[in-house]
Amino acid sequence: MALSLRIRAKTVETLGLRRTAIMPPPPPQPPFVERQVAEIAAEPDRAAAYTRLLHLQRACADDPSAAADLAAASPSILLPLLLRDAGDRDEAVAASALKCLGFTLYHPVLVSTVSGQMAQLVLNTLIKLIMTTQMKAICNLGIWCISVQQLEAVIVDDRATSLLTTIVHGIDNPFCSLSTTFEAAQAIMKLTSQNPERMRELSSIWVPPIYRRLLSADKAERDMAERCLIKVSSVVLPPQFLLSKAIASDLEHSLLSRMLNMIDDPVKKVQAVKSWGWYISLLDLHAVDDRPLLNKILKVPEQMFIDPDTQVQISTMVAWRNLVNAFFPKASETLVPETKISPTESRADTNAQLKKIRLIMMPLGRILSRSRNIALSISCLSTWHHLLYKLGDLINHLPILEAAFGPVLKIVFSVGPDIQNKPLYSFCVNLFHEFISKKVRDMPIPLNQNLLSQACIHLKALMDGQRIRWLPWDVTYFDFHLEILGSIVNPELLNMTLEIMVTVMDSATQIFRSLVQGVQVDCKAKCAYDNAQICIAKVCKFVKKVFMDLVGKQNSNNCSVLLQFGFQFVKIILEELDHCLLASGTYVIGLDIEHIKEMENADCTPKLSYPRIKSHCYMEMVSPAVYMIVLSLSVVAEFTGELSHGDAEQLAIVICLSNFEENFHAAVSFMYKQIMLLTDNRLRTRWLMVWSKIAKRLNEQTIPHLKFFCGTSGHDVLYQFFCYPFFAFLLPGRKSTFCAAENSSESYLSFPHDLEVEVAIEVYKSICANSNHGPEAAHKVFLERFCGFVVSIIDENIALFHANLEYCSKKFKNIAILSALGELASGLLENGHILNYANKELTETSGVFAGCSQPSLLLSCLKLVSRFMGLSAVVFKANPTSQHQITSRFFSSLSTFTGHLLLKTGVILFFEIIGEQLTEWLSLSGTLYCEMQQGETIGQLEKLWLKIVMCLKMSKLINDGPFLQKQLVLLQAALHHPHRPISVATTPVWRASRSDVSSLQHSSCSVSNKLDELPMERRKDLADPCARHNTIALKEINILSKFTYPMSETEKNDESLKVKNDGTLNISVGLGRKRLKIMKYSMKPRELVKNTVPTGGFSSKKDANAFSSHYMESKVCRKPELILEMLKRKR
Repeated sequence: MALSLRIRAKTVETLGLRRTAIMPPPPPQPPFVERQVAEIAAEPDRAAAYTRLLHLQRACADDPSAAADLAAASPSILLPLLLRDAGDRDEAVAASALKCLGFTLYHPVLVSTVSGQMAQLVLNTLIKLIMTTQMKAICNLGIWCISVQQLEAVIVDDRATSLLTTIVHGIDNPFCSLSTTFEAAQAIMKLTSQNPERMRELSSIWVPPIYRRLLSADKAERDMAERCLIKVSSVVLPPQFLLSKAIASDLEHSLLSRMLNMIDDPVKKVQAVKSWGWYISLLDLHAVDDRPLLNKILKVPEQMFIDPDTQVQISTMVAWRNLVNAFFPKASETLVPETKISPTESRADTNAQLKKIRLIMMPLGRILSRSRNIALSISCLSTWHHLLYKLGDLINHLPILEAAFGPVLKIVFSVGPDIQNKPLYSFCVNLFHEFISKKVRDMPIPLNQNLLSQACIHLKALMDGQRIRWLPWDVTYFDFHLEILGSIVNPELLNMTLEIMVTVMDSATQIFRSLVQGVQVDCKAKCAYDNAQICIAKVCKFVKKVFMDLVGKQNSNNCSVLLQFGFQFVKIILEELDHCLLASGTYVIGLDIEHIKEMENADCTPKLSYPRIKSHCYMEMVSPAVYMIVLSLSVVAEFTGELSHGDAEQLAIVICLSNFEENFHAAVSFMYKQIMLLTDNRLRTRWLMVWSKIAKRLNEQTIPHLKFFCGTSGHDVLYQFFCYPFFAFLLPGRKSTFCAAENSSESYLSFPHDLEVEVAIEVYKSICANSNHGPEAAHKVFLERFCGFVVSIIDENIALFHANLEYCSKKFKNIAILSALGELASGLLENGHILNYANKELTETSGVFAGCSQPSLLLSCLKLVSRFMGLSAVVFKANPTSQHQITSRFFSSLSTFTGHLLLKTGVILFFEIIGEQLTEWLSLSGTLYCEMQQGETIGQLEKLWLKIVMCLKMSKLINDGPFLQKQLVLLQAALHHPHRPISVATTPVWRASRSDVSSLQHSSCSVSNKLDELPMERRKDLADPCARHNTIALKEINILSKFTYPMSETEKNDESLKVKNDGTLNISVGLGRKRLKIMKYSMKPRELVKNTVPTGGFSSKKDANAFSSHYMESKVCRKPELILEMLKRKR
């Protein structure tokens, strides 16, 4: 090859074409050109004459006028002489003449003067000379003249066959001259550029001599043949029948055996496989359909694909692309872009196409799955992309997709985007995303730029250069799409680094969104309605599989991140699909979630009276939205890792996203069911975190825009949801069952931590605070019904509340359920709606709620306050030494609230609802005054009582004798309270009520007179409230039964409780600083605390009349003589 280049360079230089090397002389004057031509023609030494002519031609080359003068003389004078002397036997003369002839045929000015007849004569002369000469140089120069000629294509076309025969003779020249072969190859390329159609028709003549040299032992000759084929491939391919027939014959007779011999030589393997690629490309469809011939030909790449040399495998993969071209010669394209997939071809044609595709795909899949060489893998992927491009519209048919598109995607995605595989992974993800996004024409989605940047330059060039003809996919292909997407979201993600995993899931999320959007497009088309319904079910089941495979009960560091991506999948479904598709009864899915089945079979305690919320059953037919909500909650329930705040926030977004009442109902029922299945604090903390996130979103989005209507059952679920922490704190373990306080330590597995309590308290604070900014009328109704719901929960589970509080008061500094309930009650007391409403008439009607019964917000709030006071009293009696901060805060809030009671009706309602609990607290604080002084509660209780006294004065109820008569027990407890500010503040009220309670005053005065007669030391002893011996049992008196607490059957049968048949309860009156004590029977203060009947369990039906009873005292108790006698005996 180097020799041929030197020869051609020397020839060109001789003709003066390399002008940079030899500077031409100044152009002669026109008369000089004519004289020179005449002298050259008359010169007897023809070799010297042509040397002089060549010098003249070079001199005129750049001067148009001189070239024109020379051209004018050439046709009539010079050309005949050149054609005559080209055949001279003297090699020097013939060579000089051919050089001048070649210059004439090459120069555009000179060749333009050659007539058609003269051009035909020139070509005939050259053909005859090349075919007959015995001189190598003359043959070489003759072919060179053909390769450089600039004759018109019509003239060349007339002599095309003869010229090609001559050129083939030059390729196979008898001199074995490489330079001659090279010039013949140049002539081939020249003629191909002049008349490609004619050359294609005659390709069977001139192509075989070229492709046979691909297997030459001379590397220069092989390179020459390959370069020539590359130049003419656009004209030759796809091959003509005669050419294909010729190469098929050559393969069977000699070429195939020569290739097989070459692959045994390691040095010649690459060239052999390159030649194989060219031979395959020159075979037409009929030839490659010849099974015996194809099987023989495939023996070469079959051995090359398993060669240990990577370079050999890469060369084989590049050559394999020619088999793609042979099977699919031209990509089918339409001028107008199609919007739907055309009907498939006949089954026989489809099967034939699939066989070819599978044959091509076989080595691709094997190499991609085994190779770890990035260059080889990229070459393999490039060949695969070329196949997709050549398939044209066929790629959009499902069988073709499954055979050609899916296998490579699955292999690449299964490996994941590690450092080595990242370019391949990025390329495939973007290609799959491009295919999926084609369905959504109105919502173009850009490719993942993060991944696109990871792909190598060569693969990105493929995406820009060879655009695959994707068409909008049909919903019947949905299983294929989900299968490929499932190969991206595979369990191998659990073993990947966090960065790689996030990259994968980001891509999968984008593709999944496009997929769901495509389903939505088909749902709008009535013709695809049924198929779209099936797709919705399938996409829900796909998300379930993703959750179960990647999260489920896995214990991996990546599970938390994968959980968030799973929630994103659910969010995409709820965002992209229409409301009618998600919530309609037409689209239903069987609830095949195993956790639901486990919940049904779990052993749950029946002792808790929780809200009657219907929970969904296993395999129940539910809407897609409910399915996704329950699935998300089930995954959280089974998640073994640590649920982060971000995870909980994502779940809350999913639940609150669609604003479907059915969805929220499913979430609340599921969470209540989990209360029965909790086994440790970690799970309870998880669900309380989820509850708090949902509650905050509801508080921000839903509650400020509530429009309540009477009898709306959907709002009950909202109230039930906000009561969730009370049940979580009340029943903290699956094995927890209600039992007596003495053995309850064996019943409770665990109790809430302060963090869990803070979660609930924060939400309740938010409800009470944010409600000040919402619609006033709507929030009045909400708060009133919510308070009533909490009260009903306490009443229905009063026994369990008592057991929980009594046990926890001895074990923990802060009691969860008491703190949460107290914070709610305190927040409501501080709420602006209630404080304002307390100063309005109770009968006022809001125009917004016309037609509904006016909700009594103040009444509901006070009922909740009374329940908390009763429960906090239980805690105080169980453990007087541990005073809880929430109790002090509550009394502070109640004190502030009481200061706003300005109307008489509000004050009366206040005493009717919480008077009994206030009496109990004053009595307890007086009895256990020593313990009470250790905390802040007594100070807040003092403030509360002072505010109550002020309210009585401002509302002028201090002068209402019948009202005060109903409050005698309360007033006596306050009057005789050991805390002086309380008793002093009560004195004016007590005196105001004297005219109506004269008998009681008479008794009090008599006792007072007798006590004045006692020595001062004894009076001090009696005045000491902490002296246990001063508790004196007196004659029992009767109080109407409506003042008694509700009792269980066991308590009613207890003989120690002396309940008379007429419905009265015996109590005892003692004289510890003139205070009244209500007891079951005579005992010491400590025993009183231990055995006091549990407070609480108040029935809402009795609240209005709870304090309408009349008190009576035995006349025996009023006798001073008896009292003195008893005091003497006590000494």
